[in-house]
Amino acid sequence: MASGNPNNQAVGAMNVENDGAEPVQPRQPTNLQGLLRFAVEATKAEDAPGNSELGPMDEERRKFLEEALKSLTIDVAEVLQKSIKILSDSERIQSIQLGQELPDDVDVAFANILELVDNIDTANDFYKLGGFAILPICLGSENDKIRSRASSILAELCQNNPFCQARALECGLFNVMLHLAPSEKGMALAKCISAISSMARDFKPSLQELTAQGGCELLANTLQGSDISARTRAAFLIRYLCNSYVDAKDKFIHQNIVKIIADLLKEGRDDTSEHLLSILDTLVQDVDPKVIKLCRDPGLNLDNILKEHLKNPELDECFIEERDYCRSILRVLENFPQFEQLNSEVDR
Repeated sequence: MASGNPNNQAVGAMNVENDGAEPVQPRQPTNLQGLLRFAVEATKAEDAPGNSELGPMDEERRKFLEEALKSLTIDVAEVLQKSIKILSDSERIQSIQLGQELPDDVDVAFANILELVDNIDTANDFYKLGGFAILPICLGSENDKIRSRASSILAELCQNNPFCQARALECGLFNVMLHLAPSEKGMALAKCISAISSMARDFKPSLQELTAQGGCELLANTLQGSDISARTRAAFLIRYLCNSYVDAKDKFIHQNIVKIIADLLKEGRDDTSEHLLSILDTLVQDVDPKVIKLCRDPGLNLDNILKEHLKNPELDECFIEERDYCRSILRVLENFPQFEQLNSEVDR
């Protein structure tokens, strides 16, 4: 998510000659006359020799430039309010049936919000304008495209934004997403997991809620599903949780996430393999006896699964991180006692 106060990037670095010194940026304009002068100075190195001094600006030119500038700017609050009005019409949203294409105004409203709330200040203003009211309406739609768009907006609003993370939790949206995800499929599920991830990461109250309300079980089940995109996003969040939140990590260990990952790797390489191995690598680096015991289970045969995975010639050419994760995991396991010895250590 972009910062609330982005630098003016209207003009890039310009190669203005300055006797070998660093390029000089023209002074930033503060009025219309200054804007015209700024444009002339910024491009004078490319102009033919001649006098580039500006004379007084006549009224016709001033009006033309004012209209040009207006056409390049938007009233963000007005755009958001119009979009919120369209998407908060519950009767209209509920009338859009499963499989139906979105009406143009609804499609544009979603697109406008998603583009604008990338900015943290605008995301916070969206809440203050009553924008969160559209989310339960849209998430309750039978149309999966509407639910997907609403999830995308929620993910964008909460990305690295504690204010919106707190508001989403207070409004019950976090629990809505946790209970919605098990019934979602395909892209709607992937977007739902993304929203849960954005609401939870680096925000302890939502991490606590996720762990208490079955979020770890949901992610483990998603990891074993058929949709690659949803599995990838679930794996990303599982790795974060194992690395950053011990209560969630303990839940995953209790669910035997090691066996889940081993079984998936045994099925063959796919686009989720790197993320699965990254979870396993994160777990074993802590040398937790409970994790090592799971990895050393003779019935799992994890060593052989990893060694077979390393035989894939693509790993050296295209999937180097995947190869490195395999080697890192094996190095850790080779330095630990065998399964029988670990039993007594874990049980103590």
